[in-house]
Parts: sequence; C-alpha cells; structure tokens
Amino acid sequence: AARVHDADPEIILQACVFEIVSQNVTNLPVPDWALTALGQPVEKRNFRYEAMVYPDRRDRDQWSPGASVPDVSRDETKLWFYYLAASYINAGCEAIHFGQAEIMNRNDRGLDNWAQVIGRVRQYAAKHARRRLVLCDAHVPGGGLAREGRLLLDFHSFPLRIAEVAQRPQEGELQV
Repeated sequence: AARVHDADPEIILQACVFEIVSQNVTNLPVPDWALTALGQPVEKRNFRYEAMVYPDRRDRDQWSPGASVPDVSRDETKLWFYYLAASYINAGCEAIHFGQAEIMNRNDRGLDNWAQVIGRVRQYAAKHARRRLVLCDAHVPGGGLAREGRLLLDFHSFPLRIAEVAQRPQEGELQV
C-alpha cells in the first residue's frame, strides 16, 4: 500500500470482508485491541468458527465443507469483521467491501448489527486511516442496507455495474 500511495497518493485501495468464514479462523489468535474495541473481556484465545455461523445450520458448508456464511448478529462475527476491517485499514486500505451483506443478516432484519459493525469500522478509520475515513460498500440486490431511513453503506456495488462504452474509451455507464 505504501508503494502504491507513493506512486499516486490519490489512489484508494479496497479490501474485502466476504460472506464466508472457514474453520481456519480457529488458527488465528484474537488480538487484545479487537476484544477491547468490542467491549469483550481480554483473554488469550483464537477466533471461534462455530460462534460465527448461523446456529440453525442455515448456509452451513455453503462454499465448501467447513466454509459457511457468517451471521452478523453474532458477537464473534462482529469481532471477526471488525478485526479484518481494522487490519485492512492499518495496511493502508481506505475502502471495505462487505460482500453479499444481505445473506449475512438473516437474523438482523432491523440492521442493528450491521449498523454496529460499520459504525465501529468508521470510528476506527476516523482515528487510524490515512484520510481518517473509510468507504463502505457491498452487494445488495435487495435494494440496500437502510436503517431508520438512512443507508449504512456509501455505495452499492451490485446490482449496479459500470459497463464499458465501446465507442468512448475510459467512459462507462451505470447499469443494473
């Protein structure tokens, strides 16, 4: 990131927090700073896969055995998402793509949990990001993550796409 920003300081790098969590997360220790930020007791432990997936086994092994859709309403998922986003911000990213957000909120119909995750990521960015902000987006074919009349994301990457305009290089059209 530093080399890219040295070449062009206006570039915004984007990282992804996708709609997948695998059992491999159990190999990663949870850093104290992430536990503290989410108001959890500091303890020496690794991330807990079973505490991130839907308890009713919905979307279990969706992507492959041991790779499932996480449930954003679960505290461990919020901890995992915060850890990933903050780590990407520390690496120099200023945009976070939250994948297929709507398949992770089946237990979060009021979007309280998404609002909490995105809010904490924005708070972290306000102190640690290069420009003190982060752009957040996701794929939202259902129309967007709107809570209390406000969109939680800065933009939606899907269902809208930028399509090439063949006759005019470097131009595009926004299409569904």
